[in-house]
Amino acid sequence: MNRASGWRLPLLIALLSSALCACVTLPRTEFTASQQSAATPAGFGQVRYSQDDPALAEMLARIEPDAQGVVNTLAISGGGANGAYASGVLYGWSQTKQRPQFQLVTGVSAGALAAPFAFLGSDWDESLKQTYLSGKLDHFLQARFLLRLLTPGFFSKAPLEDLVRAYVTEDLLHAVAAEHAKGRRLLVATTDLDTEQLVVWDMGAIASRPGPEARALFAQVLTASASVPGVFAPTMIEVEGEGRRFAEMHVDGQADSAFFALPQTLLLGMRPKAPRFKHHLFILVNGQLNSPFSVTPRATIPVLLRTIDAATKASVRSSLISTLEFCQRNGCDLSVSALPDTVVDDSLDFSHAHIVSLFSAGEAAAIAGQAWTAAQPALAEPVQPVGPTASKP
Repeated sequence: MNRASGWRLPLLIALLSSALCACVTLPRTEFTASQQSAATPAGFGQVRYSQDDPALAEMLARIEPDAQGVVNTLAISGGGANGAYASGVLYGWSQTKQRPQFQLVTGVSAGALAAPFAFLGSDWDESLKQTYLSGKLDHFLQARFLLRLLTPGFFSKAPLEDLVRAYVTEDLLHAVAAEHAKGRRLLVATTDLDTEQLVVWDMGAIASRPGPEARALFAQVLTASASVPGVFAPTMIEVEGEGRRFAEMHVDGQADSAFFALPQTLLLGMRPKAPRFKHHLFILVNGQLNSPFSVTPRATIPVLLRTIDAATKASVRSSLISTLEFCQRNGCDLSVSALPDTVVDDSLDFSHAHIVSLFSAGEAAAIAGQAWTAAQPALAEPVQPVGPTASKP
């Protein structure tokens, strides 16, 4: 599978299949916008925020710095199989003894799956490594054939759910809850298809609730964040609002935002109070920021694939530019790590060889001190023609 196919090809096939057949619409309990806005998962308090909720910005403003007076934030993007790159960066970074303890870790899609391990620190590196390198991902994508015409999702969601349940253990929840009690925060983003808005979940608050419900919701949110629409079925999350119980439909957080680093209220220009301490924001992009030159075949599917690929990368760059502008206005440092062009950018190639190449690239870059660069140079990297279509001097 080449780079251009990625998750885009199965998504495209799913969309075309849906358009060409009379698909069954599964029943849902009706609810109103008012009920949805008041809804929370049953038995939980404030464990989630909309991206433009002022309470989210206020919660983040209360995070205290480390002993050096710095708030270190790590935001990990989506990217499917490319998530192995972020895991390799974290693993190699630990070996340098330079990896900071992050006061805030956020994750979207594949980044959500790595975020709990990144939050808990180097002691959990082996668990993170085994998630990708144990070989469990070799058969991660299982086509559902005719079932995909009856229910949403081109591939079976069972392997994703099994993977998440396997590592969301009681030990992991207790560790997350303990760090949450110290004032550190772990956030994961999903996209609510009913509101078409990003939802930011406070995973530490979820983990801090006693009982099996915490583990179930924690795993549900991670699964939802990684549920690429069209590729996997949406995740239905049970909530209560104004006396009604119903299920919200959540999918991949990357459907709304490439990564979550700052609340929308701040990015839209609402200036925060003067910072009491220094901020350093690290953004780990599980993909390449620029596409190599290639002549697009004059056919429907290649044109659509190339268009989706261009839109995806444009979304990542746009989010980075907005974040860079905020940091320049407010004096925070911004570092970016993105998939190098020495490895293939293919988010749905879960073959062991591909996963190992991604992990190794991230690990090697971190050990060599080359994983991170300032945001502006990363965005300005020129696109180089490659392959037989490249012009000759």
